Amino acid sequence: MLSFRILKTDIHIGFGFLLVTAVSFLEPNGITGACLFFCFMHELGHLLAMKITGAKVTAIRFYGGGIGISADTEELSKPARLLIYLAGCLTNLLFALVLKDPINLAIALFNLMPVSYFDGGMILRLLFPNSEKPLEIVSGITICLLILAFFTSALTEPAGISISQIMTLFVIIASELIDGEV
Repeated sequence: MLSFRILKTDIHIGFGFLLVTAVSFLEPNGITGACLFFCFMHELGHLLAMKITGAKVTAIRFYGGGIGISADTEELSKPARLLIYLAGCLTNLLFALVLKDPINLAIALFNLMPVSYFDGGMILRLLFPNSEKPLEIVSGITICLLILAFFTSALTEPAGISISQIMTLFVIIASELIDGEV
């Protein structure tokens, strides 16, 4: 892992991120590269919301599953934290509307899924702070449905499965198994 510090923020670039980036150049249709770019824009949306709300960014991690931002948000109001959690998806929705781009719509909807470490899971945790066990169950069911959808798609249209879909599913499962600490 490559680690350094910029403007009082720890930056970590993991091997997994470099691998996913390299693989994105191997895919003939370029969808993985486009996804990486728009995921980066998604995270810039979160960073802008953090700047607007006064949240202090402490670390940015580039890992195999994407980009993770750590910030001190505990002292922020619920609406400010909600804005931060929604900002990435709103950025993708804006790109989807302006560019008429289904990739951005997919990224926004994907991140709004009620999986514990996605924006949707964070939003549910913020809105229902005393419901940890039900939220874990919803997250687990969502993961199971994703696995089922993936294998159904693989069986009915094997040529339609891309490297990025396989890597995404692996990261989601691994992240859920280790409680989002990828």
